[in-house]
Amino acid sequence: MVDVKTFIANIDSKMATMDKEIRKRKKYKECNNTLPDNLPYLTKEECKKAYPLLVRKFGRKQIRHSYRDEWVKRKMGIRKVRPMGKKTYETYVRKCWICLSGSPNELSKGWRRLIHDVSHMVHRWLRPNLPDHCYQQAELELDMIKYVQFKGWLEGSLKPKVIVLTKDEQLVKKINHLQTLINKWQKKQKIAITFIRKYNKKLKYYQNKK
Repeated sequence: MVDVKTFIANIDSKMATMDKEIRKRKKYKECNNTLPDNLPYLTKEECKKAYPLLVRKFGRKQIRHSYRDEWVKRKMGIRKVRPMGKKTYETYVRKCWICLSGSPNELSKGWRRLIHDVSHMVHRWLRPNLPDHCYQQAELELDMIKYVQFKGWLEGSLKPKVIVLTKDEQLVKKINHLQTLINKWQKKQKIAITFIRKYNKKLKYYQNKK
């Protein structure tokens, strides 16, 4: 027969597990309800700004120093990638974050997907021993959602500012650009003339040695 204490302990354990699951589901439901139903589209440029800003805001923790008796601050790194054919690195952006058509309210793309993915990245870095989907991760995701709303990102504050130039300003800009190009090539021309003279002298020197 099963011991009464063991039986009670098993029930308590199951109840605690159920309580954790209920709390986690409530928190995820709160995440879904906090974001508005009519989310805006999300561009690649906004993703490049939102991802590192969220990491810098929430990707911080204190750990014990490896040999000193003190706490030290650590910051989560921001992933960079080098596109094919380019020499420079740029901020990592998942294709599923970008949403320029269709419904931007789905979890599979747009703002919901970006916040969800970044919260998982930060959660894994902060708490590597906890499971991916848990109450702490859901709480972190909710904090990120509130931060995004507070900063006005859903209203387009991360979009690049469009400067509309008048016809006169456009003309001045084009003239300045052409003048810059002329100066650049004139400098190259002077360098080329100098080297041509140098090599002509060398050529005459060796030709006279025949």
